[in-house]
Formats: sequence, C-alpha cells, structure tokens
Amino acid sequence: MGGRCGRAVRSHVWRALALALLTVLPGVCSVHAEGIDTSSVSPAGAGPTNPAAGKPWHFRVGPFFEVGQSDRGVHLLAVRPFYSRIADDAGSESITDVVWPWSSWHRRDESFGWWALPAFGMDADVHDPKSRHSFWLLPVYTEGRTRGGDDFAALFPIGGNLRGFLLQDEVKFVFFPLYLSMRQGEQKTESWLWPIYLRETGPTRDRVRVFPVYGVTTTATARSAFCFWPFWTDQVFNEPKRHGTAEMLFPLYGRIDTDHQRGWMALPPFFSRIQTDQQTQLRCPWPFYEVVEKPDGRKQAYWPVWSRASNSNETRRSAFWPIWWDSVSTFGSQRETHTSLVPFYYHTTAARLQDGQATTNLDYVRYWPFYSRYARPDGTRIRVPELTFMREGMGIERNWAPFWSWYVQAKQGRAAEHDVLWGLARWGRECDDTTYGQGGFLFSWSRPPQGRLNWDVLGGICGRAASGSETQYHWLWFERSPADSATREPSR
Repeated sequence: MGGRCGRAVRSHVWRALALALLTVLPGVCSVHAEGIDTSSVSPAGAGPTNPAAGKPWHFRVGPFFEVGQSDRGVHLLAVRPFYSRIADDAGSESITDVVWPWSSWHRRDESFGWWALPAFGMDADVHDPKSRHSFWLLPVYTEGRTRGGDDFAALFPIGGNLRGFLLQDEVKFVFFPLYLSMRQGEQKTESWLWPIYLRETGPTRDRVRVFPVYGVTTTATARSAFCFWPFWTDQVFNEPKRHGTAEMLFPLYGRIDTDHQRGWMALPPFFSRIQTDQQTQLRCPWPFYEVVEKPDGRKQAYWPVWSRASNSNETRRSAFWPIWWDSVSTFGSQRETHTSLVPFYYHTTAARLQDGQATTNLDYVRYWPFYSRYARPDGTRIRVPELTFMREGMGIERNWAPFWSWYVQAKQGRAAEHDVLWGLARWGRECDDTTYGQGGFLFSWSRPPQGRLNWDVLGGICGRAASGSETQYHWLWFERSPADSATREPSR
C-alpha cells in the first residue's frame, strides 16, 4: 500500500513540475522546429499502435530543455540531466527518469515498474489492489504479493518469508545465516549456519553437506561427493546413455571415464585432454593454449595473442584479446557480423538471407569518440561526436546523449534533417520535398515543392507566409498585411 501511495504523490509532483516548465521556459527562449525525432527515445510500441498523432512540434533550449510531440504521437519533456519523460497519446506507455540512472518509472498498459536506488518495485496491475506486486529496499526490507495471491515480507537479516525469490517457490530465514530454508515444488532444503550445514530432500535430489569437510548429492542417475572441498571430488554416472566415473584431486590431477567422454587433467585446470563423441579438447596450459577439434569445425587459441574458432554456423577470431575480435554467424535465414577494436571501433550488421540475396536490416558503426552511424529499414541516424559505447542505450539517449549530440543527421525515406548545436543551424527536407532551414531563434525559412519561400525573423518580428497564389507579410508578432495574390506581390 505504501508503494501505491508514494506512486500517486510522485505522479502529482512531476506533473506540476512539467506544467511549470512549460509555462516559464518558452518566455526565455524560443527555438522552433517541426518534426521532433523521438525514434531513439520513444517507448516500445508507442508509435505504430497509435494512429492519432497530430501535427509534430518541437521546442528546445540547447541540450538542457526539450519538449515536443512526434508525428507518431509520442510526447517528450526533458530538463536534462535531472528529468525526462516520454509518453504516447494513447496513454498505454510512459517512461519517466529522474537523475537517470538513479531512478526511473515505466508504465506499460496496466503494469508499472520503477527503481529509485536503493529501492525498486513493480505492480502487475495498478487498477487491481490485489494484483501481483513487490517492493524492495536493498538490502534490508521487501514485501509483496505473488501471482497466486500469497503475501510475503522480510526484514534482513532478522527474518522473513519470500516467494518467487532465487527461482524458489518459498524462502524462509531467521537471523540469517543462522537458519535458512527453501522450497521448490516438493524439493525442500534446510541450512544451519549457512553454508556450513545443508540438508535437501525431495523426489529429484537428496543432498547433505557439512562444508567444507564433507558432502554428498544423490539423484536417480548420478552420485557426487566431496571431502575437504575443493581438494577431493568424485562422481558416479548411471544415466541411460552415460555410465562411468569422474574424480579430481586438486590441484594435482583429474580423470573422467564415461561411455561418451574420456580424459585427464594435470594441475587442473591448466593441463587437460578431454575427448567426447563430438570433439577433442587439449589445453596446454590453459588459458594460454587451447585446441578443439570438431567434425564441423576447429578452434585454436594462443591467448591473448590470437585465436580462431569456426564451425558450420559461425567463425570467430581475436587478436590481443579483448582489443580486437570479429565474428560472422548464420542461423537460419539471419546473418550477423561483428568487428571490434576496443575502444575505438565497432561495426555490426544483420541481414536476412532469401533466395541467395541478403537484405540488410541493421548496420551500425562507431568510431569512438568521434562518430556513429545507425541504419535500419525505418531510418538512419548519424551523430558527431559519439561518447557512448551502447547502440541503443535508451536511458542514455533520453538523458545524456543530447549533451554530446553536436551534429545529428537523421533520414527516413525521402525526409532528411541536419542539426548543429541543438538548432543553432538546422536544415533538411520533408517527405513531400518541402525544404526548410533555421538559424537558432534568429530566422527560419521553408519552401514547398514548386512553391515560394516562407521566412520568419526573430520568431515573428517580421516574415512572409505564401500559400498557393496568396502572400501575407507580418511584423512585430501581431501586425499582418492583407493577403495579396502572386501578381500583386511587392518586389523583394
């Protein structure tokens, strides 16, 4: 309940902040632009699912303040680096960041998730008070409700009862590590003075452990044990297609002998030779030299100087790992390539193969910290400089990337836009071949195809608007001349 009340208060606070910014800042500076590009920051699914977009508009003051609406109905408000919010017209999704990555709130349909470190939470249905939800205040407190309607709460390390934690149906503890119990289905585990004593029972596994002195685990098809771990371990396999034994006296030797796997280790893990039905692996010594032989490929590595691995689907190479590496992989009809020279160069492509032809659906290249180019079927973006190492770091794009977006070129179909220093200079072409330009808040112009020039100075101190055969002049923001036909237009 506390999480829901806090969420309501936060909603009102940020809504008031957004309204205040929209009221005050436009009087400080006016930078006009049509067609905000929110493709890199819009929430997933916000565009194509919302047909009621309206006319796009955009207002910004450098990288610090930005507000607008895209042609897909995605609204953006940002006061960087403190606050940003994007939401679609339909209200089905919104993302709100406050001093990201410290905190973020994400709403999609009826679900809601958030974090404000060291706390985070989620609610599967904000309209249902009995829906699945959770709240965590790391590392001391948690509460919530499971999908099945079971409530849980815990105060660490005093005690509690957790549900769905660590892939377990139920986790109980009292003065951890004094006592801990876990249950997954019919498998039950109890620990005292964890990890020293453990006892597990159930239909799939039986286990007892007094760590590190002794432990044994028994299943229907195998038995494993250790004494003074990790110095002595042994296993016995009794599976339908796997019979045999394995043992290791660390750090001296190891051995495995089953129906489909045989090998030895000396000074494990440095020297070993393991042979299976599918491959033979030699390490001498690991990790510096390794050879793997397979029916459909081979791997040879002189780590970290050079390595090469290949099979029927993939080829990987590296030199002076992790400085340089590349790979080419083909899975089904999809082919991907990656090349990296850390940290200065990275290039990746993805293409769909059909009838012997390759159709590229992703092409991304980055020359850090100078330049990046991101091309997809729905458009291309070029940014100078490029300081991030992530191709689609959504939180970075919303809150930090504008600070180093000194030049941005965006293309989508016939439309293209160039932007220098957040609108100080901006020009481009729209889908209908209308050309336009802008010099900060000093002047702007546009010319439709086979039309006449429209221009504006200082946001309205004087300008001209031409539509069809009529022309109208305006000055001092309010005064307008009567519309004249093209034949009566005064000479310029």
